[in-house]
Order: sequence, then C-alpha cells, then structure tokens
Amino acid sequence: MRVLIVDDEPKARKRLIRLLGEHPGVDVIGEAGDGLNALEQIQASHPDLVLLDIQMPEMTGFDVLEEIPENEMPLVVFVTAYDQYAIRAFDVNAVDYLLKPVSPERLAKALGRVSEAASRLDSSMAADQIRRLADSVFGSRRRTLERVVGRRGGKLQVLQVGAVEVLAAEDELVFACAAQGRLLTNYTLKALESRLDPDRFVRVHKSYIINLDHLKEVEMHANGGGLARLTSGLTVEVGRRFVPTLRERLS
Repeated sequence: MRVLIVDDEPKARKRLIRLLGEHPGVDVIGEAGDGLNALEQIQASHPDLVLLDIQMPEMTGFDVLEEIPENEMPLVVFVTAYDQYAIRAFDVNAVDYLLKPVSPERLAKALGRVSEAASRLDSSMAADQIRRLADSVFGSRRRTLERVVGRRGGKLQVLQVGAVEVLAAEDELVFACAAQGRLLTNYTLKALESRLDPDRFVRVHKSYIINLDHLKEVEMHANGGGLARLTSGLTVEVGRRFVPTLRERLS
C-alpha cells in the first residue's frame, strides 16, 4: 500500500511515518505540508491512500480533494485535531477518521478498514463518499467557490476568486484570467458556474464567465451581442442570448 501523508505540522507527519513503519506492506511514498504540494504529489505518484489533515493554510483537505479528478481519487483517511467533525464523517461512511494524536492501535484499525475499502470500492465511489463528507462537514459554505487552483509555468498556484476577471474556455481547457496572468484549471465552465457567487460572476458567452467587480464597460453591437471590457483592459465577447442576463445583473 503506497501512502502519502499530508499535514501542515512536521511533528504530526513524523509521528505518522514512524507508526506506519511498523506495518509491513505499507510504503510511505511522500509527505506534504500544504495543499498545493499535496496536489502535485498526488498527480505525480498516484498513491493508494492519503492520510489527510482537514484544516491547513490556503487550502483545506477538502479543497485538495475537490481538485482531483474522480478517476484519480485515492482512498482517504482524515487525520485531524478537530473532533467536532467525527460524527458527521462516520454518518457519510468515510473510509476512516483519526483524531490527533493518533495511537498505534487506532491507526492499525484504520489501515484494516482501508484494505477492506480498497477491495470493494472503485475510485468513483470513493470520490462520491468524499464529496458527501465535504457537504456534511461544511454544508452550504461549500457551495460558493472561494479560490481557484490552477497551473502556470509548470507549478500549481492558488488564486482567490475575487482576483479572477474572466474564466475562459478554449477547446477542452478552462483558464482563470487575472491581472497577473492566467491559470490552467481542472474545472469545466459548467462546474464553475454552479459554484461561483451569482451576485459577482455571470456567464456572458458560451466560453466566458466574467467577474462583475472587474467589469469596466459593455459596448453593445448592432447584432444584439456586445463586448465586455474589464479593468485590466482585457475584452471578451458577449453573446446575444446572454445579454438579457447581463443587463439584469447590472441593474
């Protein structure tokens, strides 16, 4: 079993590495101290199991999991100091949920559950469990996206949604565009539209969603469409069938 440990506390990671070393057949392939590093390692090494902290700077454990495609989702055991999440975790059948400090006996039991889960769960079922857990723990707060994770220059970066001017689809790719550049994301525009704050973001074209906070002006065309100009100088086409929605939002 190939395991990745994700925790922002070095001492917690070292303890888990030591405890896992007592289990034959368990191979710790890496450790990460933040969400972006975790994503990089998950995408590169495809671990069988991730021991994942929930509360971390920049990205929570659930934020990390939401960036992983369903067909690449590993099995996950949450490791956290926050016991108020435990009952909700078991209610939605999480693989397991460990409280810090993790005892050797409790970790052994968790590894047993992981082995059982691996034999009966495919990746899509595991992903569904994780998403149901996220909804249970965070409730409605999960419905509004607060940050976008994307790749630029070969590295993953986090961009707060308030800085995003335009979300643009180009062929099969979706980019988050901001004044400092653009990030290649793993989202679809449809998925983003369902998670973004509708008071701030509006679909103006089949290929574009704009942030109204960055909208400078709209130039209307004779054909019923238009051109949206953002504060950075970036311009995007406004489709004719999206004009009524844009006008409603601006009013």
